Order: sequence, then structure tokens, then C-alpha cells
Amino acid sequence: MVSIPFGLNRDLQLLEGVLALKRNGRDTIALQLQRHAEHGAERLFLSFAERRYTYGEANAIINRHAYAYKVLGIGPGDVVALVLDSRPEYVFHVLALHKIGAVASLVNHHVTGDGLAHALRICRPKHIVVGSENWPAFAEIHDRLAGLADDQIDVDVDPDQPCDVDAPVFQDRLVDASTSNPPEAGSQALDSQAAFIYTSGTTGLPKAARVSHMRMYRAGRVWAGVGFRYRPGDVLYICLPLYHSNAMLLGLSSAITAGVAVALARRFSAAQFWEDIRRFRCTSFLYIGELCRYLVKAPPAATDREHGLRSISGNGLRPDIWEIFRDRFAISRIVEFYGSTEGNCVTLNGPGVPGSVGPLLPGMALARWDSETEDFVRDRRGFVVKARRGESGVLLGRTSNSLAFEGYQDDRETEGKLLHSVFKEGDCYFNTGDLLRVDHRFLLYFVDRLGDTFRWKGENVATLEVQEQIRRCSSVEEVTVYGVQIPGTDGRAGMAALVIAQGERFDPVSFAAHVDNTLPNYARPVFVRVLRRLETTCTFKVKKADLQRQGFDPTACTDLLLFRHPESREYVPLDPGLHEAILSGRFSL
Repeated sequence: MVSIPFGLNRDLQLLEGVLALKRNGRDTIALQLQRHAEHGAERLFLSFAERRYTYGEANAIINRHAYAYKVLGIGPGDVVALVLDSRPEYVFHVLALHKIGAVASLVNHHVTGDGLAHALRICRPKHIVVGSENWPAFAEIHDRLAGLADDQIDVDVDPDQPCDVDAPVFQDRLVDASTSNPPEAGSQALDSQAAFIYTSGTTGLPKAARVSHMRMYRAGRVWAGVGFRYRPGDVLYICLPLYHSNAMLLGLSSAITAGVAVALARRFSAAQFWEDIRRFRCTSFLYIGELCRYLVKAPPAATDREHGLRSISGNGLRPDIWEIFRDRFAISRIVEFYGSTEGNCVTLNGPGVPGSVGPLLPGMALARWDSETEDFVRDRRGFVVKARRGESGVLLGRTSNSLAFEGYQDDRETEGKLLHSVFKEGDCYFNTGDLLRVDHRFLLYFVDRLGDTFRWKGENVATLEVQEQIRRCSSVEEVTVYGVQIPGTDGRAGMAALVIAQGERFDPVSFAAHVDNTLPNYARPVFVRVLRRLETTCTFKVKKADLQRQGFDPTACTDLLLFRHPESREYVPLDPGLHEAILSGRFSL
């Protein structure tokens, strides 16, 4: 084991122990919850609005769900797609499926239209459960799922948002179901698949990443012991969506591993956040950087430090607000991390060094990248050259039994993320596609993402997906999408450069309606540029560099520029005065 500064030896010893776990073990997250129910049934497990569930009560409900699925013919390896909001029922479905060896496909319920249909098709589910709150969006694409799961579709009625649906109600199947632990609960191997979690890739459509029970178990152990450092009686606040790997792997799994409680919110609300923290007596919460930025932007209050928070963990907390956030809200422990749903490169900043995502761990390497050739820098033998300290490089993770890349549902996409014979003949590395740098203390700092994908509001925006939807707007002939930086915000805001078809005119109102109907909120362009033609290379690749450099500055071009005004939600002409207001941080974007 290497020696890492800043007192990380304790954390590394725990990580080493977790990585040494046998993949044929049986200690799944669902089984851990079952054990807590047996030895601490009255201990609080889950809070949501006015509802409370102890470990014993939750385990009994999960067992009912498991037996209901067995009656439906669901068994080991079968996939059940879940399209529900973050509410207790989501947790019950996932853990019930895990008890009987089935796979939970955690579909992003914010995705609609083609994206939703694609996500459901690629996981090939045997059954689909749709929350009543998401039934209207599902109904719109139901006819595109012909032959998929046949008629095996249930609705899970949200007590807060019921609706009339022409489908079986899952709750009806629970009436006579047993509350006893199903015999299969202790027989699921850690190396078997637990879930599909979706991630946007350069293909522009969601990829279904395979997630094993081992991945969930490891994440739970690491974040319980190194991340949050739970104590008896702790409560973790989760306001990130449960289809997100942060919420499911780092949040729910770590709380169950430690036997502590979860306070669940349907979604993040800056207005509700601190009230929830105090009401549920939370000691920790999961964040993404944009969440923290929203909290910092809120007017200071006398109660800012009146909470019981001891530790928080997440990713994307930028250095410009890190210390401001920590000091304003008096949160002593901030554990930023780097990782991805499917990747094998995970590190976390236990010591809390502002701006760092954690140490460069064994098995990770930074590879030099040439932005001009858009390829790795190689030596005379053809091997990739490692980046020097202080220099940006692409983070790569060596694949091995302990650091496996579990891949995607599509084997071609899996192979596309692997690099062979990288630093020596025969080695294999996972390509994160992210640029990071390492300092003299072996601490990593996130720099940027390679390629067209950019981050906005804590989500990865795939430009090809956005372009595909915009091209369906009748007046648009050509389009390219890219991210532009706005001072004081995390990530990059989406900008679309459009060429309007001959004889057509650009209608901002219909364009806004189109992107609202086809794209999730974070993927809708904040800026639009209407020009006569797009400059391309000899291989017909759009030259984005100049467009990105000019950004949304009206003095840098003579084209029509528009801004999606956050107050009117309309695309309005972007003049120098409005440009200055955006730069000054007048608007909350």
C-alpha cells in the first residue's frame, strides 16, 4: 500500500479491505437491511414527509413486494424497469427485487419522449412499474414499446399524486403477500447484477450501465466509513433522485450498511432544504455542486448555522464557493469525490482540501492529451505518455479483478470505453474521458470533460442528443450544440447555433415549446445563435472552437443572439445590456 499524505492511511486501509472482498460473497445491501430488521427492528430507517418507517416495518413491506414479484414470475436475472419519483416505494421496489435476485432498471423519470422509450427498450425488461406521477409521460411513448414486456406493466400509485390509469395497480398485489423473508434473500452473489443505472454518453442517448451487488456493497462500506463516518443515530438527507448513482450507491447503500436512517425528499428545493434538515434532525447530506451554489445564493439568515450537520459528501463543489459554503453554514467535514456510475476510478477527499477530489490512488493514471489532434500523446514505441505533476491529463483506470469495469448493456459501448496496450503491451485501462491534474501531494483536481459532453446543473448534457431533438424543429436546417461558461455558475450552459431552412423564419416561441417538450430542463439551450451557415472541416465536422470562444457576447458577432430569460421563460434578444446583467450574476440560472 502506498503512503499518501494528509493522514489518509486509515482511509486507505479501509479501501484496501473493501477491494479485497470476495466477489462470490453474499452480503448484499438488501440482506444487510434484513439483518438490521432482525436485530434492531425499532430503529428508524426511512422518513419521507409525514411518513416514518422503522427497519422492521420497511423489511416487512419489502418482503411483500418480493413475494408479489415472485407471483408475477420475476426471478433471478429478470429485469424490472422502475419509472418512479424519489419516494419510499422506490426503495421498497429496488430492495425487493434484490432479495429475489432480479435486476432493477433505474430509469430517469425526468427523461421523456425518445429518451424514455430508448431507456426502456435497451434494458429489455420483463416487467415495468410506472409511478402514477409519471404515467402521463409514459403513456405518450407506450405505443413505441410494442413487444417489450408485453402487457406486463403495473402502476404504483403515488399517495400524493393518484390518477386514473388503465393498468394493474401494484399495491393490489401486496394485499395477501407474505411479510416473511424470502428464502432467496441470502443467496445472491455479490458479483451478480443488481441494477441498471443510466448515464449519458457521446452517443447522445442514455447508456444502461451494469451495476453489481459488489459495487453497491463497496460504495456503502466506503461512504459509511470514509465518507460520512456515521455514528449511531445519524440521519442522512437525500434530495438527489434515487435513479442517480450518488443517491442509490453512496447514499442509500451507505446508510443501510451502517444501520442509520435516511430522510428522503422527492426533489431538491432550496426553500425547503434547511427546514427538512432541521425537521428530520439530519447529520449528513449528499450534494452536487449546483445544489450548494443554490444554497449559497439564498439570502443569509440568522438560522444558517442552526442545524446538526456534521459531514456532507458529493461532487462538483467548485473552489470558488467551497470555503464560503463551509464557513457560512459551519459544516466541518466536506468530502468531495470523483467517480462515475460505470467507471473504475473512484477517489474521495477525506481530509477536505478545498478544490481537490481526492488522491491519485493505485491503479489510476493521468495520460497526456493533445487537444489539437484529439488523441493521446504517445512515445516512439506507440505507448501513451503519462502527464507530469501539475499538467492536465485524461484519467485512466487499470482494469483488474478488484477494479473491474462492469460495462454497459451494449457490449460495443463497453469496448468503446476500454484502451488496450496503453503504457505497456497487454495492459487494459478504462477511459474516463475526463481531464484532471495532480499536485505535488498526489491530490487530484478536476479540470474538464473531453469531447462534446458537458455538465450543467449537475447533469451530463450529450450534445448529439440535444442536436437530434432540435433538428426535428421544422424550421431548423443545421444545428450544433456546445457549452459556454457563465461566471459564477458550475459547468457550462447549453448554447445552440442554428441555420434556418431557406424560406423559413426562426420563431422563438415555437422553438421554446419544442425544446420544452423534447428535452429535460438541464439540456435545454440557455442561449441560441442564428447564423447563415456553419463552418466545417474537410471531414464535415463543425468548427466549434470559434463559436465557443465568441460565446454569447453580442459584440463578438453580428448574428442574432437570444437568451432563455429565467423569469419569462422566453427566448429574448440578447443585447449588450442584458449580456452585462448575465455576467454580473443578476439571474439565477
